[in-house]
Amino acid sequence: MKNVLFAFMLIIALNVNAQENTKRYGIKSGIIHEYSKLNEHITPDVRYFDDYGDSEAITKKEKAWMYNEAGKPKSFDNPLPDLTFINPSQEIIDKYKLVDTGEDEVILGRTCRKFTYETLMGRRKKVIYNTVWVYQGIVLKSIMKNGRQETFYEVTEFQENVEVPAEVFVIPE
Repeated sequence: MKNVLFAFMLIIALNVNAQENTKRYGIKSGIIHEYSKLNEHITPDVRYFDDYGDSEAITKKEKAWMYNEAGKPKSFDNPLPDLTFINPSQEIIDKYKLVDTGEDEVILGRTCRKFTYETLMGRRKKVIYNTVWVYQGIVLKSIMKNGRQETFYEVTEFQENVEVPAEVFVIPE
């Protein structure tokens, strides 16, 4: 279960952009229905974002909240706060061995660019090989390979530039 949670957090982190003067996403707001699958364990979620990704929340059976870079309360830290697909710096490209494959795929009627990159996991710094399909900075599909284990992630429904209820971003005390 820890691997599923870490994999899910890692997938979500793919969408993060901590570079100054750059928005995390290329669209203002959205509601995304998604799932991740590790072995036969499938985890469906709904993700909400607003202000080009400055506010973001994920709901499960019970609510789980993401990072908030403005310093507000959070439920867990983003494991890849600097990884971005919108104008990544050379430092980020080198750090993650980020490659724009030049390949496009249409997912949910949106043209996504395919990228590959590597991350390290755990105390032993095991290499995870990631392939992602990105639309406006938002990962709509990914495959993470860790040895023989693969984690899949895919968006099943995406509403762009919709009004997102403010209460989804409120973290209870």
